[in-house]
Amino acid sequence: MEKSVNQVIKRQKPREELYMKSLMKSAFSSVCGCSILFLNTLSCFASESSIVADKAMPAAIVIGIAAAAGAISMGWAISKASEGVSRQPEASGKIQTILMLGLVFIETAIIYALIVAILIIFVL
Repeated sequence: MEKSVNQVIKRQKPREELYMKSLMKSAFSSVCGCSILFLNTLSCFASESSIVADKAMPAAIVIGIAAAAGAISMGWAISKASEGVSRQPEASGKIQTILMLGLVFIETAIIYALIVAILIIFVL
């Protein structure tokens, strides 16, 4: 039997989902690559003791990954909240409350990563 067009469309992933996955992969690789390049330049300026340069690499990677993931997830959350409000305008109050709570949790995770990066540099 031939498959109907609707069955084929339902099985395929939406373009937005595929685009988001490829964007996340490229953003992650860009953050890692930029962190490594930045840290290589820092290690060139290290004098006899390269302790600071050795601590800078994990700190930069931690905060870079957290910031990139936080920015992507915040954009995705705002996008989905906008879609939800456009579908059901009467539920905009609840959607806005849940969105703000979610954004606070995402930002908290980024701040925790910043604290970890600061601890790596100054304590360890």
